[in-house]
Amino acid sequence: MSRYANDPRMIKAKFTSCCSKCRAKLAKGVNIYYWPSSREVFCMTCGEASYRQFLSSAADEDVYNGCGNPYAN
Repeated sequence: MSRYANDPRMIKAKFTSCCSKCRAKLAKGVNIYYWPSSREVFCMTCGEASYRQFLSSAADEDVYNGCGNPYAN
């Protein structure tokens, strides 16, 4: 999959913060979803659906551009 600088990604929190959606406290060191373009962070529960949607769209784009194999495991 092609990667770009502003692609959302799962990272470990580098400092304590809170989820942009549910406002849950996110301790340093926990896994979070990070959207660099908007500088938002989401807990694993709130960010899961949006992150999976992004990955699906990115994979579809790769197949459309001839870079991905839709039949690969």
